[in-house]
Amino acid sequence: MTQAPDRPAFPLDNTDPALLQRLPETLAEMQGRCPVAWSDASGGFWALTKYDDVVTASNDWQTYTVTKGIMIPPTGASMPVIPAELDPPRHTSLRKLVLADFTDKALQRWRPGLEKIVDEAFAPLLPAGRADLVRDIAHPVPVLAISLILGIDSDWRRVRELAANFIQATGQPELARQRAKELEAFLEDEIDARRGRPVTDLLGSYVNATIDGKPIPPTELLGLVQLMVVAGHETTVNGMGTMIYRLVTEPGLRERVLADRSLVGPVIDETLRLHPPVWNMGRTVAQETEVRGATLCPGEKVMLVYGAANRDPERFAEPDRFDVDRPGLSRHLTFGIGRHRCIGEPLAKLELRLTLEYVLDNLPDVEIDGTPVWGGGTNQHGLRSLPVRFTPSRT
Repeated sequence: MTQAPDRPAFPLDNTDPALLQRLPETLAEMQGRCPVAWSDASGGFWALTKYDDVVTASNDWQTYTVTKGIMIPPTGASMPVIPAELDPPRHTSLRKLVLADFTDKALQRWRPGLEKIVDEAFAPLLPAGRADLVRDIAHPVPVLAISLILGIDSDWRRVRELAANFIQATGQPELARQRAKELEAFLEDEIDARRGRPVTDLLGSYVNATIDGKPIPPTELLGLVQLMVVAGHETTVNGMGTMIYRLVTEPGLRERVLADRSLVGPVIDETLRLHPPVWNMGRTVAQETEVRGATLCPGEKVMLVYGAANRDPERFAEPDRFDVDRPGLSRHLTFGIGRHRCIGEPLAKLELRLTLEYVLDNLPDVEIDGTPVWGGGTNQHGLRSLPVRFTPSRT
């Protein structure tokens, strides 16, 4: 799409790997200079960076539809992401199907298994006194967690590789289609193994579920399972690394949390506010609207920039400061807001809590042992490497 002369513009290109090395600074500059900005990247899109604008767009599905895709640029998937790329009323029915399984209460049945996953991930690292907490912990724990809950028994490394390759190929059309086919083939095998058979796991209950008396169509079912597998672990990988990074690098924070475990929740929320694992999601304008003087036209893409909204000084005083005493910590938009708020939020927070509590209990003197490496993708951001050292233990 050609940029119109009267459009406020900012050169935000989320396909440029260099952006990820200075993402917070770039988003702050855009929000301060051009809070509603047009970018010519990825075929052209509007970027909304202010907290209130992101909330308004998230809650107005008649104006900002998800049915044309939520990724900018699009992935190579052959079907929509379900229910994230549906509007009501179909969205409501499919969301209701899975929501009850991912509440805080429902997840308690899985807590012993999740604790075991965390324990077993850390166990081989303890004697060495050194580890890369992204590679050794953040990679296996979330994928093992969602596999446990759904009932997927495949090697976690294969699931992790398929999901990561799928996400990382976004923006490279030919490769994206290839990676999507690989992931879809794996998921279709999991679905076929459960279709029409007695339900023995959570995934099987979705495969054989009915809505209004009818089975879920194959395309919708595949999109639903894909979202749960990919979103169910890929974003938690980013959150885990940045959480431990903040614990170790914020002056006095570790000592405070060791002395007062009630701060574990605020540490998680403040980390997620400052470092949203998913820093943007897309919408498409369905009917003309105006935002801060800019006219958004039907068919134009809109990026909801959570990474900027979470640091909006009109909502968060001293937004770049890590502050576990900050009022209203849970107001961040890292999991979205409204009908499309992330279903997996309680699971992600439980995994982060169990990991942080393990570190506090067993690695209280953990320190950075090298240079952390930041990275991500077109809508993800986090640490790709977090080398640490700690007192060796055989416990």
